[in-house]
Amino acid sequence: MKKIHIHFGSDTKFNKLISSADHYFTIGDVLDHINKTKIVLDGITSTDELPMQIDNLVIQTDDYGGIKEWAILSFSNNVLEHSRVKINTVWLNNPPTKFYEDIKKTYSALIEEHTDKHKELTLEILKNISMNYNNTIIGQPNVVRQFLSSVYSLTSPNRKRPVTLLFLGESGVGKTETAKFIDSHFEREMLRIQFSMQQTGEAYKYIFGAEHGEDSLARELIRRESNVILLDEFDKVHNSFYNAFYQMFDEGVFVDKNYTVNVEQCIIICTTNYLTEEEAEKHLGTPIYSRFSKIIKFNSITMEDKIKIAKINYNSLFDELMDEDQVLIKNNKVLAFYIAQIQEGYYKNMRMLKNDIEDALNYEILKARNII
Repeated sequence: MKKIHIHFGSDTKFNKLISSADHYFTIGDVLDHINKTKIVLDGITSTDELPMQIDNLVIQTDDYGGIKEWAILSFSNNVLEHSRVKINTVWLNNPPTKFYEDIKKTYSALIEEHTDKHKELTLEILKNISMNYNNTIIGQPNVVRQFLSSVYSLTSPNRKRPVTLLFLGESGVGKTETAKFIDSHFEREMLRIQFSMQQTGEAYKYIFGAEHGEDSLARELIRRESNVILLDEFDKVHNSFYNAFYQMFDEGVFVDKNYTVNVEQCIIICTTNYLTEEEAEKHLGTPIYSRFSKIIKFNSITMEDKIKIAKINYNSLFDELMDEDQVLIKNNKVLAFYIAQIQEGYYKNMRMLKNDIEDALNYEILKARNII
C-alpha cells in the first residue's frame, strides 16, 4: 500500500479528486475477486495464483452498503491486506466511522485527508441579498432585514457555530422561496430535506442512523454541496426526534451511529406553518425552540402584493415563450383574468398561481394554433 486518500464531502468534488486515477477498481470488483475461491478470514486461499494487481481502489459513499459483515469486522485486514489482492492506492469517499477508525489505526502514516471547503458568506453576498430580495420575494420586507442581521456574524472566521433560523408563516408566503433565493448566491445547490416525507417508522433510522449502507440525514449532510441547509416543514417531525438536533444547533456537529458531520458556519433554515412564536414554542418544545438563532415571521400577502406577484410571474413566463408564440398571443387576456381572480378572493395560497398562469398561456397558444 502506497497511499490512502480519505475525502469528506460532496460526490462531485470526490469525482474531481479521483479524476487523476487513470484506471480504478471498485470495492465490488475486489470483493468478487476475493470470493472467487474458498477462503477463511485470515486470507488463506485454496490456490497459489498471483494476487490481483490494483493501482487504484475507489469506494464511493453509496458503496459501503454492499460490504458484508465479515469484511466490516476488520476492513484493513480482511480486504485491503487480503492475500488475493495487491492494492497501491485507495480512494475513500465519506467512510462511516467504523471504517475510518479501522483504517486510521492501521495506516495512519499513509493517509491524506481531503475535506470540502464551501463558499463562505461575504459582505458582497450580503449586499446582493439586500439589494435584490424585495424584487424577488414580494411582500416580506421585514424578512431580509432580520436575515441579514442574523447571518452577519458568519462573515467572521471566528464564528464557528451555524446560524439557525426558524421561519414562521402560512403556506405559500415565500419561506421556501426565500431559502432558494439565499442559496442562489452560493453557487452550489443547497441541501433540502423534506421532513414531511419522514412520517413513517423509518424516520427514526433516517435521523439517528441505521445500517451503514442506508440513507440517513447524516449521510446527506456530509455530501452537501453548499453551506445552506433547508429543513423544510420542520414541524412535521415528531418532537421526540428534536434532541438529535441539539448538538447540531449548539456546536455545529451532527452525530449519528455512523457519522460525525461538521456543519460549522452553515445557514440552517427550518420552515414551519406556525403563525406565532407562542404556537411554535408550544408545539416544537422549548428545548429546540430556544436553540434557534432567530425566529423570522412571514406576513400574509396583501392583495396588492398578490397582483404584483401575478404580473412578475406572467412577464417571466411570457418572456420564456418562443418568439412565434409571443406573436400569436400578444393580445391575450391571461393576466387580466388572474388579477380579477385575486381581487375576487381566490389564491389564498400563492403557490399554484405561476403554474396556473403557465397553463393558461399554453392553452392560448394551442388555441391560436388551432390544436384545441
